[in-house]
Amino acid sequence: MKRKRYGGVLLIDINSDKFLLGQRGKNTTFSNTWSLFGGTIEEGEEVLDGIKRELLEETGIDSEGIQFKPFEVQYDMGYPYYFYIGYCDGMKKCKLNHENQEWGWFNLDNLPKPLFPTLYSSLVRIF
Repeated sequence: MKRKRYGGVLLIDINSDKFLLGQRGKNTTFSNTWSLFGGTIEEGEEVLDGIKRELLEETGIDSEGIQFKPFEVQYDMGYPYYFYIGYCDGMKKCKLNHENQEWGWFNLDNLPKPLFPTLYSSLVRIF
């Protein structure tokens, strides 16, 4: 059996340097925390394809026009988590699915709370 893989993307608006976060739903792991959008990379799926699929499923945002760059692979939670940055032109609106309850565009000066446990250290290294 293959080991599970996960991935997510931090969308950054190139015009404002604000980034998109979602507040995880009440029935999810780390519920109510603010995090990237992402999830499980399916077996046989390329990592970036899985991240684009998760972004569309969770936010309704199509990946067309977004420039994706790998940031790092994290193992803090005990599994590989592929963290990408997606650069977009303009703050896109979300149409959330059941996995998240809120969304917003933020910067380091106005972070929502509580953040997903490993997110702050990544944000500081990016910005």
